Amino acid sequence: MGDYHLLMQFDIETSPDQVRRWLETPEGIAGWWSDRVTGTAGAVGDTFEVRFPTTPVVFGLAVTEASEERIEWFIAENPPWWQGTTIRFDISREGEATRLLFSHRDFEPDNPVIPVITPAWAQFLENLKEVAESGVARPAVVN
Repeated sequence: MGDYHLLMQFDIETSPDQVRRWLETPEGIAGWWSDRVTGTAGAVGDTFEVRFPTTPVVFGLAVTEASEERIEWFIAENPPWWQGTTIRFDISREGEATRLLFSHRDFEPDNPVIPVITPAWAQFLENLKEVAESGVARPAVVN
């Protein structure tokens, strides 16, 4: 495991429960990320898969933490350029809004995918913010 982490923080004008709603089920994740999500994603030990039209590789994620304050997904194998990394959503109340601290952790610093996924995550997370605030699904990627 590497020690390079992508970090992004922003406030979402809705409750923490509404934010978690988009992170704890395949339907919720499909509402802001890719529209092809299968499996289960609400409890530790759950696994789910995400598919994208631009790659035949299926993204496999395992839920390693699922609490009111944190949702964490581990990528054991695929995609290979994410192998051994962790995606974490730290969720807290900030006044009337929800503060979301996103991190995609444990990359090797020289991983060539970092310059590609950094702007991609920014786009996906902006979409998550808009979807959570509106309550209306709008996948960033449609297969």
